[in-house]
Amino acid sequence: MQVDRLGCWYPYSGEGEIAIDDPLHVVEGAPIGVGSYMVWVQTTIGHNALIWRTQVNMRTIEQALGELIPWPKQHVFIPNT
Repeated sequence: MQVDRLGCWYPYSGEGEIAIDDPLHVVEGAPIGVGSYMVWVQTTIGHNALIWRTQVNMRTIEQALGELIPWPKQHVFIPNT
């Protein structure tokens, strides 16, 4: 499902696509949890915005470009179709 924008600390940090909606999906040894999606980051706007759950090799949304990352559902804005 296409995501209109990924928000959090900036008005919005990027755009992407929901790839996984499984709360048991594991990232770096821990499940993403009920309130999260795994999103594929396709564009970035707030380049220096910290990602919600930093990883060993990623701290900013710009570093996550082209990657799958966990993102809180309440900060994923899905366009009306």
